[in-house]
Amino acid sequence: MADIQQDLYGLTYTTSFQIQGTQEEAVNLTLSPAPSLLATVVGTVTGGTVPIPNATVKLFDSTGMPYQHTMTDAAGEYTLDGIPAGTYSIAAVAPDYLMSPAAGVTLSTGDTITIPLTCTADATLALGAVAGTLTVAGTAGTPLGGAKVSLLNSLGDTVATTYTADDGEFLFYDVADGIYTLLASADGYVTTAPMTTTITGGSTSNLVMTIQVDSRTYNGTVSGVVTDKNGNAVAGCFVGLCQVISDGTTTREVLLASTKTNSTGSYLFGGVTGGQYLVKAKVSQ
Repeated sequence: MADIQQDLYGLTYTTSFQIQGTQEEAVNLTLSPAPSLLATVVGTVTGGTVPIPNATVKLFDSTGMPYQHTMTDAAGEYTLDGIPAGTYSIAAVAPDYLMSPAAGVTLSTGDTITIPLTCTADATLALGAVAGTLTVAGTAGTPLGGAKVSLLNSLGDTVATTYTADDGEFLFYDVADGIYTLLASADGYVTTAPMTTTITGGSTSNLVMTIQVDSRTYNGTVSGVVTDKNGNAVAGCFVGLCQVISDGTTTREVLLASTKTNSTGSYLFGGVTGGQYLVKAKVSQ
């Protein structure tokens, strides 16, 4: 049988160019190694003894950056070819399995190396998840961070709690199949009405929850102490809370509430809504 001719370098070509008259054109070419001179990695992905079909096998370069990937066939076998010489690592993952430990490999030109990979089954990966976002009602979807979200089972027992991130997102994982209720609460807001979701076959539930501002408690307070020039507390002092209102050209002060200091010179205004304020104090004989 005659020897089969193999390419040493692959076909390389330039973009088209034009010659006119006595014009001289320099055309340089850089050849790349033919695919047959590149390396190949083959192997089988198993769960210990049983081959795993449809597993993802990924090759990373020496800096840890993804380079190439493929899927195993029905027998759990994979092939990664056309790999330049160098140092790599390779790992595999499959549904309901943890990612395999990465296997290091150094490839030379024309190598074909077999690397078996083993993934470990993890029962928790077959469980479900509940994810969502909490927004403030009536604000065109403004997210609320720092709110408490509770996950209750069908018996009404709390099985997990979490807090929303700054963008309002929350997540529960390792959730067994069943019917669940979610509640959200936060200071200054009315606790949400229960929201129900069902996890079946390890499914993932994605929800959007809304929470209502509690106008009775979603406000601030203004407090302080009134003293004389010697630092002594002034009891029975009139204290007024004024809102500063500006229309862009003029500014005026409106007295909204008044109180008197107690025996220690302290005062407190509650239920103060958002705005600009100042406090005035006075004592008359």
